[in-house]
Amino acid sequence: MLYSVGLIFIVIGFIFKMFPPRKINYIYGYRTNLSMKNQDIWNEAQKYSANSFIVLGFIYVSLRFILSLTIGNIGDGYNGMLLTIGIIIMIIFDEGHLRKLFNNDGSRRL
Repeated sequence: MLYSVGLIFIVIGFIFKMFPPRKINYIYGYRTNLSMKNQDIWNEAQKYSANSFIVLGFIYVSLRFILSLTIGNIGDGYNGMLLTIGIIIMIIFDEGHLRKLFNNDGSRRL
């Protein structure tokens, strides 16, 4: 399962890189309260999250390969847990990046 999840994350990342959402919307793109504050934050969030998806996808594929060599097949519960942990870590890194660049009011830090 992690192979397919990893590959899906890589594909999503490349789609976000090639076809980033141009305008703030509630359907497509990296959508959090901070990322939707203004267009400047939105654009940065889309670029950064696309790279995060790609990195997370490669980590999943690598992790699945290592686990298959050492443990064998792991259950779906562990796959779901790894997926959840990965997404949470990705959001923490993405939000941390945005908070380094932008103030709470949405203006860029100097």
